[in-house]
Amino acid sequence: ERFREDALRLMRAVRFATELGFAIEEKTHTAIIKNAAHIKAVSFERIRDEFTKIIMTRVPSKGIEMLRETRLLSHILPELLEGHGVGQNKHHIYTVWEHNLKSMDYGAKEKYPFHVRLAALLHDVGKPRTKRGEGYDSTFYGHDVVGAKMAVKILERLRFSKEIIENVSKLIRYHL
Repeated sequence: ERFREDALRLMRAVRFATELGFAIEEKTHTAIIKNAAHIKAVSFERIRDEFTKIIMTRVPSKGIEMLRETRLLSHILPELLEGHGVGQNKHHIYTVWEHNLKSMDYGAKEKYPFHVRLAALLHDVGKPRTKRGEGYDSTFYGHDVVGAKMAVKILERLRFSKEIIENVSKLIRYHL
């Protein structure tokens, strides 16, 4: 009932669990999954604010992973999910998803500002769309350009400021 009254509470549950370092109780977790689609009724500005708070936690990957597990991420940032389970090549030991989360966590560990953490999370968002081949010799040519364009669309949708959009997209475009 409370989630249907204000669907932003779905994200707040994830944020509180991330900030305070606790697991969401099983029935509540199930209710979040069941009601995840209701997040679409929430304004992008409110979603952005909760998402920002998750990114600024001590270990933001826990929150992003919880958003995935509760199916909220598919409504908020489906482009990021494209990297889930996508293997990389000889230069990486992690999937695209794992690499993005670990990069963002490194930014949090080093206490980097928000725009750097966000760029770290999204820096390889273009890889699934540019991947050619499988295994050791697969390639991702142009993922930096594709990823920067994707980031602009994502961040505009979430109503981030022009300054954040510019900074994040430049970091992604030139991260190589």
